[in-house]
Amino acid sequence: MKILIDIKHPAQLNLFKGLAKELVISGWTVIICYLDRGKLPKIIDREYAEFNRIKVGSSKGTKWSIFWNGNVMRTTSFLKMINQEKFNICISASSAPLALACKITGTPLLQFYDDPERKTINKINANLSTKIFFPPIVEQNKHVEIFDCLKEWSYLSPSYFKPDKTVLEKYGLKPNEYVFVREVSNKSFNYYNQEDAIICSISGQINKNIPVLLSLEDKSIKDKFPNNWTILEEPIADIHSLIYFSKLMVSSGDSMAREGAMLGIPSIYCGIREMKANQLLIDKGILEHCPVEKAVKPFNDYISSEFDQEKQIKIRENLLKEWVDMNQFMMSQILKYKK
Repeated sequence: MKILIDIKHPAQLNLFKGLAKELVISGWTVIICYLDRGKLPKIIDREYAEFNRIKVGSSKGTKWSIFWNGNVMRTTSFLKMINQEKFNICISASSAPLALACKITGTPLLQFYDDPERKTINKINANLSTKIFFPPIVEQNKHVEIFDCLKEWSYLSPSYFKPDKTVLEKYGLKPNEYVFVREVSNKSFNYYNQEDAIICSISGQINKNIPVLLSLEDKSIKDKFPNNWTILEEPIADIHSLIYFSKLMVSSGDSMAREGAMLGIPSIYCGIREMKANQLLIDKGILEHCPVEKAVKPFNDYISSEFDQEKQIKIRENLLKEWVDMNQFMMSQILKYKK
């Protein structure tokens, strides 16, 4: 049995990593395809070193590059590859180029996604895919089915993620005595309409008595941040342990804000996107969405308060009880197409 896994974003890389390993153990031939964008190729090479990896298409962040190299040429490449390799099934997270290629070749395609707000692309994917799956934030229909968790749970569940305290040694840090900040770039598709460097705009108002680890997507603005903030170099080894042991997560991007919440630490999302996936965690009381101008007070309040380790453990235990095992769910869906 042969399967193609398409990855366009680091969050998707994490989504499918555990599944890919389980598939190999079960005797599948797994091909990892990825989009050449930003730091993704380097991360793919590190995290999927034991897999056959194929670059398919590219994106330089411009609208033309996204359209031509990231969609048109990707579709053409997928068509050639599928016809040559004869995959039994393909999986992805919102890949219209792969969906079109699979539709043309009659290859089953399952997509696991979490952003119903992108209605146009979701409609395209739903019509072209064999099946598309979402968290319980949409209505189920003949094209759409539900998985009862968020996609980040596939790699952050206590069943799979074991935090490693030794990663702190490199930075001379102690557990729960530093803040983790993520600053995304508005050059990426999801944040075109967001002001650039929004956390940077309030960084001078943040308590200077606590260390800050900064995951900065656009390194060209690094000199704008306080000197006592440590800028992490990508790819970041064991980033989720660094988040887990922090006192607070503040992010201008939604994916890492959700990761912080699922890791049980106080998490503030400062971006402009209103996502149903975020709202699910907000409703559980484990994620805050604050416009950046209103984030300074909660930012400093969390810094000055004691970290509640028991609450962190309880949050993760509750999610483990409430949610499905995402990897087992994906595997069960794939096995329906095993010949």
